[in-house]
Amino acid sequence: MFRTMVIEDTKYKTLTTRKNEMRTKWEAPKLKELKSFIPGTIIKVAVKEGDKVESGDLLMIFEAMKMQNKVLCPFPGVIKAINVKEGERIPKGFVIAEYE
Repeated sequence: MFRTMVIEDTKYKTLTTRKNEMRTKWEAPKLKELKSFIPGTIIKVAVKEGDKVESGDLLMIFEAMKMQNKVLCPFPGVIKAINVKEGERIPKGFVIAEYE
């Protein structure tokens, strides 16, 4: 299937595959959401809603592929919501916490 693409004000006609057309469209990351990077289980939740956190603070411990991973706070803020509980299995890309 042919598709016309515009890159820097220049039109290009190119052949694309059905797989390419059906892929999930890219969306800009939401900095106020913390998502799981792989499927796994929440072992421990170290914060609660309303807590003030600093960069590097432990948010939770996440187990995947028999390894426990510490989920650290990427930047200072306030926890708006914790969308998981201990022992819960979650899929990849699940929003586990939200910041204000």
